[in-house]
Parts: sequence; structure tokens; C-alpha cells
Amino acid sequence: MSAENQQSELPRFKGTLYPALTSEELLNSLDSFQAREDDVFLVSYPKSGTHWVAEVIENIASTRLALMSPLERGDVSKFEELKTCSKRRVIPTHLSYEILPATIKQKQCKMIYIVRNPKDTAVSLFHYYRDNPDLPDIDTWAAFFELFLRGD
Repeated sequence: MSAENQQSELPRFKGTLYPALTSEELLNSLDSFQAREDDVFLVSYPKSGTHWVAEVIENIASTRLALMSPLERGDVSKFEELKTCSKRRVIPTHLSYEILPATIKQKQCKMIYIVRNPKDTAVSLFHYYRDNPDLPDIDTWAAFFELFLRGD
């Protein structure tokens, strides 16, 4: 099956493809998420160093912070899980600013925006795609790079 055909099986929300670990129900319910004023969001493009920055933050202040799984991963029960956390939450996300839940902006939550050289990001993402069975098969760098440049 070609990468193009496999992409049609992935959830698409407001023009962006998401991995199979993301549910359309969760994406459609983002505005029901209740942010807290003390939330910290790690915002980045995939494979830009989110996990690395999260580990650094967790090692600096692990007793006062709770590192959560990415906001867009899972289903709507994720929001209930987040409500039960009593510590200050650090929440990674690959959502674009336009798609972020309204309460994040209204409560002026802290955001750490992670940026990586796009060439390095593309190479890392290419290898991630090749090693991940939940993502479309990408046989060549040229095929991947074309999709990358299109935003797919």
C-alpha cells in the first residue's frame, strides 16, 4: 500500500494529519479541555526535541511538576485524567497555535516553544516513520521529503 493510501486512514483535523494514537473524537472535543493558569505546555513540531526538553524539565523540578502525555494523544477520557492531577501539569503538544484549546489562551498558560533545524527535524521524522508500524510506509527519502514539504 502506498504512503498516499495509508495517509487516508490517519485522522485529519483542520487540514493536519495525526497519528493513529489520536482519536477524531478527542480532536473534535479540544475546546472542552479545561486548562489551569499554572499549566505549562511544551509546543513543537514532531521530532523537534519535545521529549528531550520534557526530561530536562522533569529532572529539574520532578517533585513539583507532573509530566503528562501529549494533549492530542488518546481519547476524550484524557481530559478526565488531566483533571485528577494535583501537581502543576507539563503537557506536551504538537498542535498548532490556531488549534490549541481556547482555555489555554484565555488563561495565558505558559508555553515553551521548541524549535529545531528543519533539516534535522525532517531526517529524524523520516527515520521515525520508517521504524513505526502505525505510520504510512515511506520507502524513499524523496517520497518522504515531498510529503514533508506539503505538510503531510
